[in-house]
Amino acid sequence: MGRVYADADQLRTVYSTMFDRVADDESMDDLVAQQMVINFRLDDPSADIWVDGRARPVVTTFEPIGVDATLTATLSADSMHELLLGTLPLGKALLFRKLKVSGSKSKAMKLESLLHACQAVYPDLADEQLDA
Repeated sequence: MGRVYADADQLRTVYSTMFDRVADDESMDDLVAQQMVINFRLDDPSADIWVDGRARPVVTTFEPIGVDATLTATLSADSMHELLLGTLPLGKALLFRKLKVSGSKSKAMKLESLLHACQAVYPDLADEQLDA
C-alpha cells in the first residue's frame, strides 16, 4: 500500500477543511479552558500543524505561531490518517510508538477530545478528497 496523501498540498487541504469544521465545536472546550497549543509534526509527507486553543474559535495553521506548544505529537501522516479513521486506537499508537507525545502529560489526555471531534468529520472528508 502506498502512502495515503499524494503530497503535502493534498494533506494541508484535507486537514484545513477538517480543522475548520471542528474549530468551534463544543469538544474544543477543554483545549480552550486549558489554553492549549498543540503541534502535530507529520512526516511522509511532511506537515507542521499548529492547533491554537488560546481563544475561540480554535485556530489551525501550518506555520509556527510564535509560542511554545503545550503538546507536540510526532507521527507519520499515514498513522494520523489511521487515528482519524479510528482504525488505530490512541492507546495502541502510543504503545507501539507510532505516536510520540512530548509536553505536559497531564494535558495529553485533552488530545483525546480533539481526536474525537476530528474523527467525527474526517472519514467523510477522506472519502471525498482522497483516492481510495
